[in-house]
Amino acid sequence: MKIVHLTDLHIQTAPRLHELFGKRLIGSANLYLLGRKQKFNLTVQQAAIDATLKEDPDIVVITGDLTAQALDAEFQLARDLLDPILDGYPTVLIPGNHDTYVREPVPGQRMRAFFADWMGEGMPYLHQFDEVGFLTVETCRAHPLSSGYTPPTQLAQARALLDAADATFIFLCLHYPLRGRRGEPYGPATRALSNARQVEDELLMKTARINAILHGHEHHGYRVDLHTLGGPRPNLNPGATGYTYLPDLNRTAHLNVYTIEGDALTEVRRLRYSGERFEEEPGGAYATGR
Repeated sequence: MKIVHLTDLHIQTAPRLHELFGKRLIGSANLYLLGRKQKFNLTVQQAAIDATLKEDPDIVVITGDLTAQALDAEFQLARDLLDPILDGYPTVLIPGNHDTYVREPVPGQRMRAFFADWMGEGMPYLHQFDEVGFLTVETCRAHPLSSGYTPPTQLAQARALLDAADATFIFLCLHYPLRGRRGEPYGPATRALSNARQVEDELLMKTARINAILHGHEHHGYRVDLHTLGGPRPNLNPGATGYTYLPDLNRTAHLNVYTIEGDALTEVRRLRYSGERFEEEPGGAYATGR
C-alpha cells in the first residue's frame, strides 16, 4: 500500500478587517510586516498536489496547518486545491495549530465545515483502509504561545480504539512532534506539545499497537526512532510541504511517500521541490539533512 504524507501547506489569503482579532493580529503582523508570508507560496502548494496525483497513492494523509490563520477564505482555497486528491483518493486530515488559530467550541470546528468527510467523526478517530489504520489524536488548541495539549480523556479513548482495531499496521497521526530530530523532548515549550510525555506514555509505552508516528509543525523535516513498548518505531516528519524554494538558504518544500506491506514499513521516499517540481531527495530520504 502506498501512502503520500503532506503537512504544513500554510495556504494564505489576506484577512478582512472584521477577521483581525485575537491571535490573528499577531499572525498578520508576522505575515505582512515581518515577511513570513514570503516563506510559503501557491506555486509550490500546487506542485505538491500535482506530485501527489502523479504518485497515484492508495491513501493520502495531511498532518495539519492547511492554512495560515484559519480564515474561511484560506480553508476554501485549500479545499479548491485539494479537491483532485479528495475526489480521487481516501484521505486523512487533521488540524494544525494554524487551523485552530482562534477559539472554537471544539478545536478544528471551522475546518470541519470544509473537510468533515476526511476528518472522522471527532478526535480521536481511527481511520482504517484494509489492513492499514490511522489513529488521529488532537494536539492543537487556540493558544497565544502556540503551545499544544491533548486532553487526557482523548488518550483513554485512543487506547480503546487501538485495543479494538484489527489493522496490521497503525500510524499515530499528530500535528505536534513528540520528539525532536535527535530524539530529545521537542521544544521550546512555547511551541511544543505541553503534555507530550503523557501522550507517549499512554499510546507508545502501554500498548504495542502503534507502528509509526507521523507529524508536522516543525518545518525542517526529520526522521528519528522512538522507544515504544513494541520496540523502536519511526517518527516521520517530511518538513513543510508548502515552503518557498530558497536554494541560497538550502530551504525548500518536501513530502513523503511510504510503502506498507503487511505489518512492515518497507520503504520511505522523500520528495523535495526543485524549483519546478517535486523530485526524489538526492541520496535517499533525509540524506540531505534538511
